[in-house]
This record gives sequence, C-alpha cells and structure tokens, in this order.
Amino acid sequence: MENREKLRIFAGILLIISTITHVSQIFFYGTDWHTIGAAIYGSGYAVLGILLIYFREKKIVDLLCIIILTIGGTLGLIRFIIVLTTENIFNVLNLFHVIVDIIVVPICIYSYLKLREKD
Repeated sequence: MENREKLRIFAGILLIISTITHVSQIFFYGTDWHTIGAAIYGSGYAVLGILLIYFREKKIVDLLCIIILTIGGTLGLIRFIIVLTTENIFNVLNLFHVIVDIIVVPICIYSYLKLREKD
C-alpha cells in the first residue's frame, strides 16, 4: 500500500471521528442554531470518510472532500470566533473540527495530484 492510500485512510478515519464529534456537540453545547447546523453539515463527513476509504482510486472523491471541507473549515472557523467573542465560550470540539479540516484538505490535494500523475 502506497503512502497516498495510507494518508487517504487516515483522512477517512479523521472524518468519521469528526462526524461523531459534530453530532455529539448537541449534547454538550445544546441545540442552538449554529450547533444544529454544524451537526447536520458534519454528518456528511461520515459519507466522505467512507468514500475516501473505499474508493481510493477516485479523483472525484478527493475533489468533493477538498471543496466541502474547505467550506466547512471556513464556516467552522467563523463559528469558533463568533462563539468565542459573543458567548465567551471556548468550544474545544469546534476547534478540533477546524484542525481536522486543516489536516484532511492537504491530504486530499496530495492524493488528487498523485492520482492525476497516474493518468
């Protein structure tokens, strides 16, 4: 198994863990609109994680992850800043989600570029 595949599996596992924490934050932080929105958006990360693991040779999965996680990471960072400044709450789970996005997006870019080289 080459490094690209190992990294993709790692990214997929991170996304599945991120899904669990996205949904579980409803129990920790309540049902505010931004928490519900993050849980719904984060639920899609499970699908992306599974796709990354099972379809290791598909460039479209990498592209989907790059686009969706960049959007999610940007929204998560905005949410983190807003919650920190307006409610004075340091949301560890939200910070974790942003860090996962920062890790997974470059992995998917790397994987996409390596798959393009094969073609």
